[in-house]
Amino acid sequence: MKLLVAVTMTFVLTTYAVNAQETWSTKDKTKTAVFLNEQGVAELRLGHHVDAIELFKRALEIDPDFAVAYNNLGVTYNALGRYDEAVVLLMRAIRIKPDYAESYYDLGVSYLKLHQYQDSVKAYQQAIRFKPNFSEAQNSLGVAYNDWGKREEAIRAYYAAIQSRQDYAQAYNNLGTALAESGKYEQAMVFLRRAVELNPNWALAQYNLGVVFLKTNDRGAALAQYRMLKSISENVNAAGVVDGAVKDLVVNAVGSASTLAEKLYAGIYRGKVLVVSSK
Repeated sequence: MKLLVAVTMTFVLTTYAVNAQETWSTKDKTKTAVFLNEQGVAELRLGHHVDAIELFKRALEIDPDFAVAYNNLGVTYNALGRYDEAVVLLMRAIRIKPDYAESYYDLGVSYLKLHQYQDSVKAYQQAIRFKPNFSEAQNSLGVAYNDWGKREEAIRAYYAAIQSRQDYAQAYNNLGTALAESGKYEQAMVFLRRAVELNPNWALAQYNLGVVFLKTNDRGAALAQYRMLKSISENVNAAGVVDGAVKDLVVNAVGSASTLAEKLYAGIYRGKVLVVSSK
């Protein structure tokens, strides 16, 4: 099963510093563009995409060379699934600011969603070039490589991500998944265990660990993972929140904890062939 990446939106806020060479008119325009950009980011974080787009566009009308606003407008289009339009905007941000690591990252997201894996890899590599310990870009580079069918390169990228950020649960899960897909179950187990240590309520990582236990014929350990998934499901259904985590962060896009528990149960008791997944 191919890995899928979650679109991780990069919000870039700017602070305004007065340049003594600017006229008062220029200063006021810059302040206004920065303010509109910050308001757009706030609206985007609330899920108000239309309002965010309007604010970013207004910022760009005032300052046509505002790379940050182009980036954030591109991020908004990524969030709406308008990837071709996002590419145009993110490329404009990069032309204005050639070392803009975050824009290269967001461009990688666009290309990945368009299944243009080679372009996605190049964009993520540029993001890492300008920001060497950019763990999100390293992890996403691994996803792009894996979707492109280059698993060894993916594994190396995931390793780099966890070296840059040792508490990165998603990268541990993705690394464990790639190793399991390569038949390296004992190694996979190490990294999947770390993923669930970091995020015990992440149903998908718990499920993947259960699948690997089944692959190594440890039915008892797989059953323990099934019970863990049932517990997560019950807690979510009862409260909607688990240890302060928003329900949507606990319930993965592959299916709810309950659905994953049922899948694992079928593998344990009905012999259903299961596969690990990053999402």
